[in-house]
Amino acid sequence: MPSSATVEAPVDIKSSVSQIAPSEPSDIEQQLQAQLEQLEIVQEHVADSENWTRRQAYSLVTDEYRVHHLTAGTLRGDGKLGVSPALFQTKDESQVVSILHVGTSLCGHRGITHGGLLATVLDEITAMTAIPNLPGKTGFTANLNVNYRHPCIADQFIIAHSEVTSIEGRKAFVKASLKTIDGTLLADATALFIAPKIPIASLTEQLIQAKNNA
Repeated sequence: MPSSATVEAPVDIKSSVSQIAPSEPSDIEQQLQAQLEQLEIVQEHVADSENWTRRQAYSLVTDEYRVHHLTAGTLRGDGKLGVSPALFQTKDESQVVSILHVGTSLCGHRGITHGGLLATVLDEITAMTAIPNLPGKTGFTANLNVNYRHPCIADQFIIAHSEVTSIEGRKAFVKASLKTIDGTLLADATALFIAPKIPIASLTEQLIQAKNNA
């Protein structure tokens, strides 16, 4: 089942682990953070505060749950998603831009970022755009179509951009792209997100109970 993870969606699943204190950033992460802040695209979006708001990625993912979260926990770290992305949202919440770093431990072919990782990034960026526009501000990926346009060399910053194309009741249609800093198109996608008819916490509880009773 496709992921519905998003930085703006509350986490309702109870963790079975004890509270985990956030770790101090490594030297590599601090270096990447400094490089990230110097990127022209980051500085341009920071300066354009009339149209864009900077958001803290995964701000609603608790330290307790982070160990279970794919992109905020499992895939984070040196050599992977090595630094928290620079995340920007338009004032009307119709677009999101995320500048992130893909490391050398996320490859399929040697030196090339795995296509599944790029699909995950596209799922995340489309969710970040769709969900704020859905009833209850939550939803699930119903469909994600990805076109791979160019190999993504590992150990570089890339730009993810997504935009809502239409809203139809509980459905949000979104398009997205991944590009290098110099503008090379790596992949693009279209996605459909659907808001559940019942609160996500109740839905999750029902699914867990059904699994346990199977």
